[in-house]
Amino acid sequence: FCTNEKLKRAMFSATNTPVVTKWCRHNLKGLINVTIGHRNAATELVEQELVFVGSERGKLVAFRNIITQGLSPPVLVFVQSKERAQELFNELIYDGINVDVIHADRTQNQRDNVVRCFREGKIWVLICTELMSRGIDFKGVNLVINYDFPPSAISYVHRIGRTGRAGHRGKAITFFTENDTANLRSVAAIMRDSGCQVPEYMLAMKKHSKRERKKMERSAPKRATISTDPRLKRKRDQEDRKERMEKK
Repeated sequence: FCTNEKLKRAMFSATNTPVVTKWCRHNLKGLINVTIGHRNAATELVEQELVFVGSERGKLVAFRNIITQGLSPPVLVFVQSKERAQELFNELIYDGINVDVIHADRTQNQRDNVVRCFREGKIWVLICTELMSRGIDFKGVNLVINYDFPPSAISYVHRIGRTGRAGHRGKAITFFTENDTANLRSVAAIMRDSGCQVPEYMLAMKKHSKRERKKMERSAPKRATISTDPRLKRKRDQEDRKERMEKK
């Protein structure tokens, strides 16, 4: 720990969370907060689109439609759990695209290799969880797809911030179903503030309290399986029934 009185410390982030602010106030002297543009905002270099897909099955249909229309790699795809990341990978591996997956269950060596291959262009589509939304910088990501709706506005900003970097334009597509309406207003507000067109009904939705937002961030919605393999679907249904019985 450096004790030099002339030492200057600076922290930079696309977002400013209450936890980080509290830590800075406790540990840094003479704290100055500088905000450029809107707080917790997305860059105007990212074209943002919300796509209603109706159901979990509709997500897979919408994703394959995007592939059919032509992808411009590299592409990052975000899902809410490592299980869903693996399920989506198992679906897309047979669609004729160079796809891979990264999550906490893979070894460090496997993760390093995936990141290297993605940077070298050997992997076109990388499926990941929140692990990849912060900290790792990829140059030239053209498209971010939020396959699963982000748990918070801050998560949304970090996810789509993987594209539109260093002056280059990018695109972010976010799928949503009726299960995602709780966070829809906050994401729509970010899109509006960065110059995107959003339907008025989204901005008119209920504004949740800070406590409600924290609760939603901690508990992701229960979603139907991505897999179209009947064996995996039966296994997931059995697990769901067992979970419901235990709750009773």
